[in-house]
Amino acid sequence: MPLLALILGASALGAALPGGGVAALGIAPSSVSVPPITACSEINKRRIIITRTSIGIQGAVTTKNWRNTQWATSLLDPMYRLSSSYRPTNLVAITWRGVISPKGGYLLKREAAEALSAMFAEAKLSNIQLKILSAYRSYSTQVRVFAGWVAKSGLQQARKYSAVPGHSEHQLGTTVDLGSLTGVAWSNPKFPTSPTALWLEANAYKFGFIRSYPAGAANIALSCYGAEAWHWRFVGKGLAYEIVCSAQVPRIFLWNRQNGAERVIAPSCDLLTPPEGYVLPSPSPTPPASETPSETPSDSPSAPPTESPSESPTETPVTPP
Repeated sequence: MPLLALILGASALGAALPGGGVAALGIAPSSVSVPPITACSEINKRRIIITRTSIGIQGAVTTKNWRNTQWATSLLDPMYRLSSSYRPTNLVAITWRGVISPKGGYLLKREAAEALSAMFAEAKLSNIQLKILSAYRSYSTQVRVFAGWVAKSGLQQARKYSAVPGHSEHQLGTTVDLGSLTGVAWSNPKFPTSPTALWLEANAYKFGFIRSYPAGAANIALSCYGAEAWHWRFVGKGLAYEIVCSAQVPRIFLWNRQNGAERVIAPSCDLLTPPEGYVLPSPSPTPPASETPSETPSDSPSAPPTESPSESPTETPVTPP
């Protein structure tokens, strides 16, 4: 296979190491014992396994909530993946301006597309002009995308800012990369502080979207990828509100939820707007100070590039200052 051969020839494979773990940050005291989530620093040292027909990470397993009806709580990171045959149901076409249309150039699950269309309309009222840069990507498309970054940067560098096929949230059909009309977000180091990015940070949860990879060294260490101000995943209004309310990295929130941990309500939750009809639970105790990440972030860029849905990237990865 040409693409797999490209990856094989681009960089030597890393050595396999046993998995480590970190305590899931922000768990409130509970009778439920939550197992430690594997540390990103350990996962990212695991070997990439390449065959004639697939690419994978050593030790990776299928995510718990992999069924099409459980897309909102599926945890995807370098450890947990979807199968190569996974394809979301109910995909609809949407234009780069957020209009659902058979002539649209992108695909999203209908629930996500309808919410995104409403968010585009609301943003416009605040003079924010949003633009879709990427949406649903199949496993085979992610193979091409990942191969493109390997050819550009080498295997080990590529995996720091691009998901190995099967591990990308874009395969869920609920994730989009968003930017403004004035440039490509991932090639603009000023995008994270732009009016567009700040508006999304303050309002996207109201439409059911969460930022999967927030900024900050501790967050990067827990999300396994560099900060991406343009990468937004639809999980529904209620769950999006709970994730933002917790002030947790989405990867940690979903891990805790899957393992029955008590929900965390951060002090900043008081500043958020709950969805209409949402019943607020009692606040959780402050998490113990000892529950902090035991790993350090990898050398991933502070604003790493994300790929277009149908072709290899042309932008040069942004490196940290």
